[in-house]
Amino acid sequence: MNYLIKTVLFAIIICTFYGCPVGLDYPIEAPGNEKIDEKLIGTWRNNNADAEIIRVKISKKDNFSYSVQVLEKGEMYALETDNFIGWSAGLEGKKFLFFKPDNEDKYYHYFIKELKDNKMTSCDLALLDGGKDAVTSTEALQKEVISSMKMEGFCAESEQWTKE
Repeated sequence: MNYLIKTVLFAIIICTFYGCPVGLDYPIEAPGNEKIDEKLIGTWRNNNADAEIIRVKISKKDNFSYSVQVLEKGEMYALETDNFIGWSAGLEGKKFLFFKPDNEDKYYHYFIKELKDNKMTSCDLALLDGGKDAVTSTEALQKEVISSMKMEGFCAESEQWTKE
């Protein structure tokens, strides 16, 4: 029993300090408001072998959404599905992606720090001002993100991706 408690506590600590994406009840923007970015279409490999997602395939579902499939998971991958619908969003001149798993009603958000040629830098959406509890609507999420982007530590831990 002690081993089980220690394992669960270790997982909670790792997720708290290493940026596991948090599922939110609200999207950063209404899904389908923006056209997809064709540069995102393809199979991407994470350059961090310890990441939650090692390989992911992003396909065009339609002009406003992506079909996303996790092809290779890391040890800390916690979701119970590998399939998502994804959308692009813009806020304050910045690019975001958000995904909804096919088996739940939560949204997972990522900030695209850079997308150039066959390289992408992304990070989990950090809510540094009011945290997850401040997100009571899409508008509240946008305010939280705008505030967080101005704070030290926003996108402090990023992932480097290479298109295969």
